[in-house]
Amino acid sequence: MSRRNPKPVRRLGGEQLESRNLMAGDLGNSDRSFLVQGTLTWYDPSDVIELSVERDAQLQINLGEMRRDADLFLQDASGNILSQSIRRGNSDESISISLEAGDYFVYVVSRSHRWNTYELSIAANFFPINQPTPTNQPTPTTDNIPSLNEVATFGGTRDWNLNAVAAPEAWAAGYTGQGTTIAVIDTGVDLDHPDLVSSLFVNAGEIAGNNRDDDNNGFVDDVHGYDFADRDANPNDTNGHGTHVAGTIAASKNGVGATGIAPNSKILPIRVLGNDGSGSSLDVAAGIRYAAQMGADIINLSLGGQYSSVIDAAIRYAGTLGSLVVVAAGNEAASVPSYPARFSSQYSHVISVGAYGSSGSLASFSNDVGSSRSVQVDAPGAGIFSTYVGGGYATLSGTSMAAPHVAGLAALILSANPNLTSAELRSLLAQGTIGKANGSDSLGKASAKSSVAYAAAGIGFDGVSLSSKPTSNLNSQVSRASSVSTISSQEITRLSTTTFAVDSLFANSNFRGNETTQENDFDQIAAVKNRGIGKFDSTKPHGDELGYKSSATHVDLVLKALATQDEDGSSDWSLTTNPMNSSSLT
Repeated sequence: MSRRNPKPVRRLGGEQLESRNLMAGDLGNSDRSFLVQGTLTWYDPSDVIELSVERDAQLQINLGEMRRDADLFLQDASGNILSQSIRRGNSDESISISLEAGDYFVYVVSRSHRWNTYELSIAANFFPINQPTPTNQPTPTTDNIPSLNEVATFGGTRDWNLNAVAAPEAWAAGYTGQGTTIAVIDTGVDLDHPDLVSSLFVNAGEIAGNNRDDDNNGFVDDVHGYDFADRDANPNDTNGHGTHVAGTIAASKNGVGATGIAPNSKILPIRVLGNDGSGSSLDVAAGIRYAAQMGADIINLSLGGQYSSVIDAAIRYAGTLGSLVVVAAGNEAASVPSYPARFSSQYSHVISVGAYGSSGSLASFSNDVGSSRSVQVDAPGAGIFSTYVGGGYATLSGTSMAAPHVAGLAALILSANPNLTSAELRSLLAQGTIGKANGSDSLGKASAKSSVAYAAAGIGFDGVSLSSKPTSNLNSQVSRASSVSTISSQEITRLSTTTFAVDSLFANSNFRGNETTQENDFDQIAAVKNRGIGKFDSTKPHGDELGYKSSATHVDLVLKALATQDEDGSSDWSLTTNPMNSSSLT
C-alpha cells in the first residue's frame, strides 16, 4: 500500500487555511471538539486544518461521510508526518495520538479527480498538568544493528554499477523491491522489452481497449500508464532514454541482458517527452501528478530545465500523496543542480542525484551542490549498461543514468520497511552513503548497505524509531559540503548560457547492444548521432525553436492534473543524458 506524506503546500483552490484552537480548561481534563464538512475537487484535491493545541492532549481525528476515497494525515509545524490513515475506498479514516502542546496540521487528501465530500471531526482530551504524557513507543538504540552481509561480486564488468551500490547484498537479504511502484516520467518505456515486461505496472481497475475510464481516475485505458506527450494511453518509448532508465531500476534478474537495482519492483511508464527528448512543462507536471495519484511510491525524473511553477506545484502535490521524487542533478558541469533537482533544498521528499564513473570519480559533466543547499547524493552514471528500445541494450552516460540507481535503492529500502514516509526514505538514502566520489561535494555515494539494514530494523541513523520520530530535514547538512568546490570562469559561463541537450548517445549503428563499459565518463563515447539538440524555454535569449512549446492543445488534457500554469507557459524540458560541449549549445 502506498504511503502519502503531506507537506504544507499553497492552497490550490486559493482558499485560506482554516485555523482552530484547542484550549485546555483551568482544571483537570477538559475536552474540546469540532466538526468540519468539506468538498474536494480536481482543482482543489486537499484541505488543511491548522490546529493550535494549548497543552498535552490525546487527539482523536475521524474522517467519514465520503463519496469517494480520501486519506487522512497529521503533521507538525516542521513538516513531519506524525500519523496517517490511508484505508482503501471510501472507508472511514481515523487517527488517535498523544500530542504535546503546539501547532499541527490535519490534511484531507482526495484520491479521485471527481467531486468528493467529507465530514471531519477532531476532539482533544487534555491531560492533567501533573500527569505525564504517555509515549507512543519506546526509544530504540542503534546497538547491534548490522550492515548487510558482504556477498560475492555480481556479474561481469558491465555490472559494476550494481556492485557499487551494494544491490546484491540487499537481494541476498531478501529485499528486491517487492511491493513498490516506481514511476518513470520520461520518453516512455519499451512495453514489449523481454527484460521489462514482467516489471510493468498493471492498473487492475482498467480494462484494456474498451475506450472507457473503468477506474474513474480521469484517464481512458491507462493499463500501463499514460502518454501525456501524444495524449493517449500508450506510453511506449521510441527514443530509448526512458527504456534505459526503466531497466536500470527494474530489469529482470534472469541472467540475460541487464539487471535492475530493484528487479522485483514495478515500473509505471509515463511519457512526457517526445521522440526528440523534449517536452513541455505542462506535460511534465501532468505526469508527476498522475504518478502520485496512481500511488507511485517513487517518481524518477531524469530530465531538467528552468524553474517552472507548474512543476514546482506538481512536485509539492506528489509530496502530499507520499511519493519520493528522485531527480537527476544535470549535466552542465555547473556549480549547482538544475531544476527540478534543486527543489531538494526546499522539500523533504525530493533528492538530487549526481553521477560518478567506475573509477570512483565524479563524472566530468555532473553538476555540483555548490551554494544551492540541495540534498544530493551520487550514484553510478558513466558507462551504464541497460535495456533499450527494440528489445535491445545500450551503454549510456549522464545523471539521467544515475538517478534511477537511487530510485532503485529507494525501492530496496521500502521493501525492507514499507511503512516509511518519503521524508524518512530520503533521510536513509542521504545518511546511508559510503564515502564520496573524488571531486564531489555531495553527501556521498548512495548505497544499500547501511540504509536497507537500518530500514529493516525500523531505526533511523540517529537511533530513533522510524515509525514515531519526526524525521529531520537534511538540508542543513549540505552546507558542510558546499564549500568544497570552486567555480571557474568557464563553469560560470557554462552555467549562464547552457541549455539542456537531448543527446541519447546514439554513437553509430553498432551502438545499440554495445556491452563495452565506458571507463572514462563520456569522453570515450563516440559522437552523437544527429537527432537535433532539443533545447527548452524558447522565449529566453539562449533558446531556439527545436524544443516544442506548450500550447492550448495541451491544456484540455492536463487540466485534470494541473492547478496552475507557468508565468509564461513556455518552459520546455529535456533529458539529462550526457551533455554536448558548451559551444554546441550556444
